[in-house]
Amino acid sequence: MSELKSYNVQALRGHNYDDHTFQADMREVGVYVPDELLYTKELGPYVINEIHKQSVSGLPNVINDMTGRPYTEEEAKEVAGASRNQALDMYSKLLSVK
Repeated sequence: MSELKSYNVQALRGHNYDDHTFQADMREVGVYVPDELLYTKELGPYVINEIHKQSVSGLPNVINDMTGRPYTEEEAKEVAGASRNQALDMYSKLLSVK
């Protein structure tokens, strides 16, 4: 029986961190990863999109350093979207490393 390949970012960077441990750690921050995504390449994009949703809803409760006021809904979407795109790009690059 072959060992399953973990697809969380830490494992892709070479750390000994399996997807089940990652799933439990993500649960602690409110991201519930379905079992069927573990050990698949779809794990990263799923988690990145879930964190994006948290950012969009949470940023309006944070002061925007540029304006001195809480992020507007539009600003939150823009900042969270840019972070999501950067994270998806980085994940894709990690997948391409052999």
